[in-house]
Amino acid sequence: MNEPEKTLLDHWMEGTLTDQEELRLEQWLKEDPQNMRQFVTANIREQHLKEAVRSLYHANEVHQKVEPKSSQSSVALPRRASLALGIALTLFVALWFVLPSRSPGVQVNVIAMSDAKLAGVSGSLSVGQMMSLGSFRLESGSMELMLPRSVRVEFIAPVEAVFVDDTHLQLIEGRLSADVGRGGEGFTVLTAAGRVVDQGTSFGLEVEREGEARVAVFSGSIEFHPADTMSSREVVTLTEGEALKFSARNGLRRWQQVAIEADRLGLSRVATQGVVREVHDNLGEGDLRPFYAVLPQGMKPGALAFNDKPNPVWEAEPGKPFPMWLEGADLIRTYYNFRYIEDYELTLVLNKPADVYLLVVSQGHIPDWVQDRFEPTGESIRAGTWHPTMGTHPAATATPNGPYLKFAIWKCEAEAGPLTLGAPLEYRVPGIQSLMYGLAVKAKSSP
Repeated sequence: MNEPEKTLLDHWMEGTLTDQEELRLEQWLKEDPQNMRQFVTANIREQHLKEAVRSLYHANEVHQKVEPKSSQSSVALPRRASLALGIALTLFVALWFVLPSRSPGVQVNVIAMSDAKLAGVSGSLSVGQMMSLGSFRLESGSMELMLPRSVRVEFIAPVEAVFVDDTHLQLIEGRLSADVGRGGEGFTVLTAAGRVVDQGTSFGLEVEREGEARVAVFSGSIEFHPADTMSSREVVTLTEGEALKFSARNGLRRWQQVAIEADRLGLSRVATQGVVREVHDNLGEGDLRPFYAVLPQGMKPGALAFNDKPNPVWEAEPGKPFPMWLEGADLIRTYYNFRYIEDYELTLVLNKPADVYLLVVSQGHIPDWVQDRFEPTGESIRAGTWHPTMGTHPAATATPNGPYLKFAIWKCEAEAGPLTLGAPLEYRVPGIQSLMYGLAVKAKSSP
């Protein structure tokens, strides 16, 4: 694309085209189908395609509902509006020729749903149903789809989105969780601020209509490619345990807290209505992108212990039951690699009085702030399995699958409001590797 044509596209997307430029753009689009392909691609990326198609859709609705007036009473459209509508109409028609698929949508299989209401689909949805889905709006409930190339996507209402083709989804508004298996690498979600490209992973994404978006990676990695309107054009790679906020207005920022429903990877941008309202640390923005996962009632045998460690899970000690008073507490997955930051602070903001349980490795130095604010319960659970090198830790127990580490449970009775915790390490004990603590919170029972 030559510089003059690039300038025309830039002005189109900025809404600053002059009358002369509109005429030149319209002529350029008619000259070569490849020009239209470039125009479509640019509009998809910046969401102008959505607006153009929506305008045509509403115009068509009005045409169906209102009888046209006689030619004597008709009013001519301003030339700028006529040209814009002409470009939009050309774009709409070109969609069938320049996009990878000429079908009206992508073939999907409904594999799970809960109270799902899909606008524009006649009849009720059913699990196992195959259908072609293009532009759609999920008005209520949730719906999980199997896409081509082993891509599973769960949508949580309200959602407005467009399947551009088998590997590209434009998310205009709403929440989704994607689990991309082998062969699905490259699955891309387009937003107003940029595109999220999967590298074979599990991730969650939510987009507000105003342009703010958030993404969290639960396993594997994704690439975020900023839109041309972003101040930074640098491609950002996020790996397991990292999250990011992004918008054309505010750029890239850290997303510290991700509320995750206990049994699925649903995201929530609003503060949780459970015991824990907010979790944040004192590490600021910078290049750090880790998040704290909050799982309401998520503490139970088999629950993942840390956001950035794929294996260690919480389990009962051999021959002992999992503590009943701990099971069902809200689980906060901390970040294992913060274990050596000596000035680290983690703040919980509680909605109501609660028992806060701190899980500290049973062998090694117990920080003074733990001993000052918490009381030992005398109970413990274990986390595993770990890398074989952890088998030399004094708290480790060897098993055929790998070592487990014993964590003592400490308890603090906290009032509603902020509670600040300190670093897991105040000083190093020779020969003992420092470990990050675990966290669980349970609302106090009403008297």
